[in-house]
Amino acid sequence: MKIQLALVAGIAATVLGGSSFAVSLSDVIQKGANADKVMEKNQINWATAKAIGEHCINEAAAKGMGVSVVILDQFGTITFYGRGDGQGKVNTESALWKANTVLHTRAPSKAQMNAVRTGAVSESRVIWQGNFANAGGLPIVVDGQFLGAIGVGGMPATPPTWSDEICGHNALTAVLGPQPKLLPDLPNPFAISNGAAGGAARPAPGAANR
Repeated sequence: MKIQLALVAGIAATVLGGSSFAVSLSDVIQKGANADKVMEKNQINWATAKAIGEHCINEAAAKGMGVSVVILDQFGTITFYGRGDGQGKVNTESALWKANTVLHTRAPSKAQMNAVRTGAVSESRVIWQGNFANAGGLPIVVDGQFLGAIGVGGMPATPPTWSDEICGHNALTAVLGPQPKLLPDLPNPFAISNGAAGGAARPAPGAANR
């Protein structure tokens, strides 16, 4: 409870005072008997995961959108899983795929998407490695310690103003403090316009609303 109140107070101070803040590792990990029970000293606590996940869900709701959010700890255990209104199975699963991609690579899931878009790697290879070439997954790191990943899915992407990734980035910033800049939004060479010949095709890497 004390940790949750501290997180809320930190967010409020930032919003009202316009100043930046950054939590320390001890603010966001399980301690005492709970840490002893799981035999892990650097595991993200429930209050922090909940604050991050709910921030993204609430920000999306304020824009009239539903969103799916999953937070994994550094071992891949689900710590928070939330589904907004209007979210289907593919939306909730894509959030999990994105978070798992971060867990595997220790990098934003957009890095896989950009690698496919630049031709550095094929999407089939990304899939073979168990990753998802789409933006929306971000590492959760405090004081240099990797604590897990957030995966966000289910909203149409309109970068640089709004996307699954921006929702997750805003949540991490609000709860944990300043975050690394997002990777660039590269043009999609696989995009197919409605008037293209040849009929329908599979969604390109980074297609919206996944």
